[in-house]
Amino acid sequence: MAAWQRRRYRGESICRARYAPHVALDPPPPVTDLDWSPERATAFGTRVLELYSSFLAELPDAPTSPQLTTAGVRAAVAQDVPDEPLEEDALVAHLQTIVDNSVNLGGGGFLAVISGGGTVPGAIADLLASGLNANTGGWFLSPAASEIEGQLIRWLADRFGLPPGAGGNLVCGGSLANLSALKLARDRAGVSVRTAGVDGQRLAFYASEESHFTIDRAADVLGLGESAVRKVAIDGQLRMRVDDLERLIAADIAAGVHPAAIVGTAGTTGTGAIDPLEELAEIAARVGAWFHVDAAYGGAVAISDELRPLLRGTERADSITFDTHKWMYAPLVGAALLVRHPTGLVGSFSAHAAYVEQDRSLTDRGTDHGFEGLQLSRSFTALRVWVGLLAHGRAAYARRIEHDVELTRWLARLVEEAPDLELACPPSLSICCFRYRPAGVDDDAYLDRLNQRVMTELQIDGRVFPSQAEVHGRIALRTCIVSYRTEARHLEQLLELTREIGERVHASGVVA
Repeated sequence: MAAWQRRRYRGESICRARYAPHVALDPPPPVTDLDWSPERATAFGTRVLELYSSFLAELPDAPTSPQLTTAGVRAAVAQDVPDEPLEEDALVAHLQTIVDNSVNLGGGGFLAVISGGGTVPGAIADLLASGLNANTGGWFLSPAASEIEGQLIRWLADRFGLPPGAGGNLVCGGSLANLSALKLARDRAGVSVRTAGVDGQRLAFYASEESHFTIDRAADVLGLGESAVRKVAIDGQLRMRVDDLERLIAADIAAGVHPAAIVGTAGTTGTGAIDPLEELAEIAARVGAWFHVDAAYGGAVAISDELRPLLRGTERADSITFDTHKWMYAPLVGAALLVRHPTGLVGSFSAHAAYVEQDRSLTDRGTDHGFEGLQLSRSFTALRVWVGLLAHGRAAYARRIEHDVELTRWLARLVEEAPDLELACPPSLSICCFRYRPAGVDDDAYLDRLNQRVMTELQIDGRVFPSQAEVHGRIALRTCIVSYRTEARHLEQLLELTREIGERVHASGVVA
């Protein structure tokens, strides 16, 4: 504030006190419209919990996807915002309408995108997390929440084999986790890139042709451009080819381009393929590149002692992405960014803000996660995962993950034995890709159209809900088991409906 402003305000205050001493400065009356009493909160919460309980009771026999249309759903749920509050009965009825117009991602027949079923303890814990409204951007705003997040991160880092002292934080999804990891790689490779930008600095990221599109998006956001991502060829098992990686790196080095990061995928979205992580770690160490492992989906096998060896090489990573809401079944949304050296987070994301400065020698406060990532305001995401782990125990998660893998292999054997079905590739993790192939049909282009139509009609039918994948250029039906409610009966129903719809569509000639 300028000096003249200080004099003005001080003068006005003196005048009011000297010449109008009789004027009373009464405080504004309270406004309590939004402040529900504990009794009202309990009554409403009880009714919503009863609604949730009914949803859980009906879920086993409910269609995975009701037959919904955009116009129908919009008319049902997109009502006008009222000036005055709805009566409680009307409000609960509206919530029931939302349930009725939702896809049951937690149902056993949901086999499409990699979105876990959401644990019951985690969902209930979300109520408390929202009620506490802890902001984990600052430790002083969230002491318990920040320490629980730190403990969860340390536990996950240990399961992935990272050394003591490794750290990280939770972010809102794998997209942000991959972006944050590659920012760490860019900042380490670039010269003063945080202040001077990337202009004139030639950096490259290397990822397989099957890597997730968020790697390309990260390069774009980081100012390098999508062309900075070198797409490495894949082998017959859809894994990154080491020889092609070395060829691309050698060509870049000869052209004056610095290899900034090598991205290995532990469980590709399409087929569940795992890149040769140990070999990628060796190459990254040799050329001085950051080694990032995108384990957003497949990283869940680290929870199982039996399956954890599938991730050999991940323990050498500089950073790891792992989505807790995928194959760890936690409610949406949350992802862990794990890093070998947490000091890099401060170097890449720290910022100065006077309003949060403090003398930690006096406060004894812990880590402010908001200054170790792109998110400053952060919710208590860790609680939904943490309470699930405490309520079930690690071993229960391991058994279910192992069961998902066993179910997937069983499904693949059923496909192999069927005369009108064929595997598009060997099953990997909890993903199986297969095709409906009528007897005597060898036209791959026709089979692509046929299987795409079958997949669409399966989704419209809604009893089971697969997706599709492109495997070596061909369209296939794709199942991905990440719901702990999926069992053999859902997979048998899928194959039965695939045959039924496939026969009808093929006989009709609509995709000829």
